[in-house]
Amino acid sequence: VIQALSIMKFLVIYILISINIHAQALLPPPFGLQWGDTPDKVLDWAEELKLDVKVDIPGHKPEIRIISVSSATGTLPQHQAHTMETRYQWGKLFEVSLHYGNENDNPEDIKSLFTKLKTALSLKHGSFQPSSKKDEQIDGYSHKLISYHVEPVSGLLLLIAHTEVQDIVRNKKSARLSLIYSNNNIKSN
Repeated sequence: VIQALSIMKFLVIYILISINIHAQALLPPPFGLQWGDTPDKVLDWAEELKLDVKVDIPGHKPEIRIISVSSATGTLPQHQAHTMETRYQWGKLFEVSLHYGNENDNPEDIKSLFTKLKTALSLKHGSFQPSSKKDEQIDGYSHKLISYHVEPVSGLLLLIAHTEVQDIVRNKKSARLSLIYSNNNIKSN
């Protein structure tokens, strides 16, 4: 009886671990990264492709490392994103953000890309739920933000956000699209 209980306990643990690994595979980070990777993978990739790198270590959270990678010539290689930002806690990857759009991009093109990406990602990961919506005017500027998220399994989150800023006096607009992959299961460990 004790041996049978030990085998059952082992099987339950094995199944739970298998489910967790499968669940994390449902929402892998982009660029061939894996949840829990070390910063070396991103730094080596950036160095190999001669990309610009910025490393940030917040003083109030010394366990966090934020690595931003961008290209001086525009978008990241073989991608439409301008910047990739990776976040690590205790040396383990828990979040990847892709940012699209810069001051030279047409804001309407960024809005269109937002709609296309949201539709394509909905087909792959499930329906997005509204996260936030803001529309405010401050000191001659109009700020608009809309974001949606999907959480295919507990702790794995994909957020898509569109931000638009308009200088009302000069009638100039800029827009940015952010796609954020987050694994709170890695972060909380």
